[in-house]
Amino acid sequence: MQFPPAHTPARRRFFLSVLGAWAAGAAGCGGGGGGDVGGPVQAKPVATWAAVLNDLQEDVRFLNIPAPARQAFQNETLRQTAQISLGGDQIRIRFANPYGKAAVPLARVRAALSTGPGSVDGATDVAVTFDGQASVSIPPGGQVWSDKVSIRVPDGGSVAVSVYLRDAADAFSAHRYANAVHHVAPGDLSSAAAMPLGADHQLTASYWMDAIEVFRTAPARVVVAFGDSLTDGNGSTLGAHRRYPDLLSARLRQGLAGVPVSVVNAGLGGNRWLHNRFGLRGVDRFRRDVLAMAGVTDVIIQMGINDIGFQLAWTPEEKATSADVIASLSGAVAAAKGAGLRVYLGTLTPFKGHVYFSEQGEQMRQAVNQWIRANTEVAAVFDFDAAVRDPAEPERILAAYRDADNLHLNDLGYARMAESIPLSRFA
Repeated sequence: MQFPPAHTPARRRFFLSVLGAWAAGAAGCGGGGGGDVGGPVQAKPVATWAAVLNDLQEDVRFLNIPAPARQAFQNETLRQTAQISLGGDQIRIRFANPYGKAAVPLARVRAALSTGPGSVDGATDVAVTFDGQASVSIPPGGQVWSDKVSIRVPDGGSVAVSVYLRDAADAFSAHRYANAVHHVAPGDLSSAAAMPLGADHQLTASYWMDAIEVFRTAPARVVVAFGDSLTDGNGSTLGAHRRYPDLLSARLRQGLAGVPVSVVNAGLGGNRWLHNRFGLRGVDRFRRDVLAMAGVTDVIIQMGINDIGFQLAWTPEEKATSADVIASLSGAVAAAKGAGLRVYLGTLTPFKGHVYFSEQGEQMRQAVNQWIRANTEVAAVFDFDAAVRDPAEPERILAAYRDADNLHLNDLGYARMAESIPLSRFA
């Protein structure tokens, strides 16, 4: 497979426009970069969990995907659980409403260590305040950070954040495919030790809560995993934290003693580099979801398969060539390096058997992967394709690793992705 020519005038103009967008986004960005490691010993926020929000009002009917069960709440408690990568004694929580049509009023918010589905350790239960107030309203298009919350969270521990929504609140700002199990019930149960567990009380989307930071005095590395549903973990067991960034974080905790590393998941199912459907397109959200992440030092980038597949099966008007995907990847690499980050690229995994597979799409994937493997601008290439493909039919994911849709992985497949990353890269 020959790399498609990227030196034509049209390709050159496209690349320059993408690179210009990255450069503009990186300029003045306060993400932290490599300078955060080895800085003064003082308590400062470090990213330890994230969920990229998208718009539940988006038209994705062409995929026959049902809307999430809930798009509004009133007089209900929503308990959402987040597995923290790097722990500490104090955290702060961000809630955002980028797609809401009206303000979202949070009447009461509490945090506690999770002890299992819907349940918390009451001894750790604490109030979450906002500028000293128990309640807060998230304006349309806005966001709010909590005050510091004094709660000791171990590395890899889970925090349950309970929000009582007394007044009506639309829930259009959500992480559609959270690969989690959250809980909802009528009334104010924000301090309850347990929530009802029946199917009617379970949600698999996450709402409004999109970031948690931990305050630490010791230096730490922050690795952001940026990508689409393969980073987001579609196909993994719901609520089991079996996405590849979760498993990489666990491996680092066990196998890299003495080097605190936070792994933050900035994956978004259905996301593409070039078009705004299933969230803000990658070339626009990279600054927000990577460069602006508190304390970020490293980024793993694996995205582009939806740019290839969507246009060939569902959205022919939303064009993207392999050279366009390569230009987007190249722009992201340049922006991240310009911000002082260590950058890793991941190859695109096989997708034969999926509804949007085609021979043309496979040729595009191979062209992108050829460019990734030959890249000398990054710290390393993680060959996820080689890790999970079927040796007898390399266009397919190995049966033991693939989900039923032939695009996503199962728990074993995501574990294989995590295992293919050398821990020494983060030493």
